[in-house]
Amino acid sequence: MTSPRQIFEDNIRPAELMLRVYRLLDTNDNLTMSGNLVDALRTLVNANEDEDLMVVYNEIFLGLVREAAQIPSSTLRKTSLAHLLRQAVVASCTSLETYLPAALLDKLPIVIRVFGRDFIPRDDSIVKEKFKGLTFTLDETLRLLGDPNSAEYISNKVIGYIGFSYLSGSKGVHVVGRLLGITEPMAQIATHLNRDSKELERILNDTVQRRNDIVHRADRKQDDIDAKPQEITYPWALQSVDTIHHVCLTLDEIISTRVAEFEAVVEADAEVVDEASV
Repeated sequence: MTSPRQIFEDNIRPAELMLRVYRLLDTNDNLTMSGNLVDALRTLVNANEDEDLMVVYNEIFLGLVREAAQIPSSTLRKTSLAHLLRQAVVASCTSLETYLPAALLDKLPIVIRVFGRDFIPRDDSIVKEKFKGLTFTLDETLRLLGDPNSAEYISNKVIGYIGFSYLSGSKGVHVVGRLLGITEPMAQIATHLNRDSKELERILNDTVQRRNDIVHRADRKQDDIDAKPQEITYPWALQSVDTIHHVCLTLDEIISTRVAEFEAVVEADAEVVDEASV
């Protein structure tokens, strides 16, 4: 079974790739279609004199686009390349929203075995609000009596319910962290990263909100859908993608450490039962 961390890494990679491609192609709109450099490359590739060539050149990349590629110069202008940044934001949010339920699917049964009916923190208003509509039928309740796989059944029920109201942003991180036995998920993540918790929450939520604007409104704000698309810059997109990457990897480490403690409890209880049965 693929680990939640690997699932996250597989999904964040396209976001980072799009940022790198943007960085390669970003010429500040200084594309070259004539001059000594173009002439030298024309000779190098044996291009005819009447073939249009376009040189993409910056401090880290030199590329030649030939006429057969059918890519107009406007495609490599900043306004067009900005779509790479937008899609990087979308992909990064997808990686977060893929990781969170995967972490629950992998670890929640262990937590349920340790805490029983108290695995949902009753003093947490965010978690209570998230699951206020979750119910078990009489048939489901009776099924759980004496079922050795009841923890897995409850876990699947919880994750299935979440599928109708996806986990995202700082609240998603909070809900998953609390269900997996972490008292203050965002605060602990911030401590591990030596960052301010409120700042991390703001960046995380701003990124998710921007994803929603991009996907549902062509990057226009919800309260101003008739306006032009919002501007997006490489530093802003890079910060957003990096923040999601850092938050998820840190959360995964904290979860692994915490659940390892629970697994030790389960193993110790099993040993006690074995000794008692001898």
